[in-house]
Amino acid sequence: MLGCGDAFFSGARNQTCFLVNLDHYRFLIDCGATALQALKKNKISTDQLDAIMLSHFHGDHFGGLPYLILDAQFQAERTRPLTIMGPKGVRDRVTQLMHITYPGTDMDTFAFQIDFLEYKAGSSHELGPISILPFEMIHVPEASPHGLRITYNEKVLAFSGDTGWTENLLPLADGADLFICECNFYHTELPSHLSYQTIQKQRDKLHSKRMILTHLGPEILSRLEGLEIECGQEGQKIVI
Repeated sequence: MLGCGDAFFSGARNQTCFLVNLDHYRFLIDCGATALQALKKNKISTDQLDAIMLSHFHGDHFGGLPYLILDAQFQAERTRPLTIMGPKGVRDRVTQLMHITYPGTDMDTFAFQIDFLEYKAGSSHELGPISILPFEMIHVPEASPHGLRITYNEKVLAFSGDTGWTENLLPLADGADLFICECNFYHTELPSHLSYQTIQKQRDKLHSKRMILTHLGPEILSRLEGLEIECGQEGQKIVI
């Protein structure tokens, strides 16, 4: 877990970013603004990544891409392709972000190719050795929010992305070896985020083998002691 904080670095936590290590494949789930810093702290080169998977287009989930991409070009001297997978329009969104943060940057001139792949909710997609099944979530519609169910060798990792309560969380989490679920608040109820109390009320419906809460804001960080559901910690390594 390279980052499991909210958009405002509450508790001095990094923004959302998870590194997944498979036998011969490495990818990120989301790439918040602190992703490159977290990778370097853990001595992981951007050249070691095969792909980046995005849950939605909010800065704390994909705002770190310009720094990561430029590091791959100028520091890691990457030459092999990098895949960036996300909701519809991912190529345009990332290109716009690059132009805003570093005007004049032309990714087409880089020493490595960036392959942009779009996913569609309800359809299974293959990427390297993994299979991805996206689910529509309830967040800010303009950000194209999705939860991701990722399968590799019969092991399932599910991630809610940012969302309020939706029945789509049930098939997303069902039977998952690990379900990483957003939990921005403890008791505050908003349509765009989950609270701990909401998750507790619905816990019996979420049939994952293990659940870890992420995207933790100050309201829940102040109540970590005594919680019945596990909360993520930066640097935490999880084997499933």
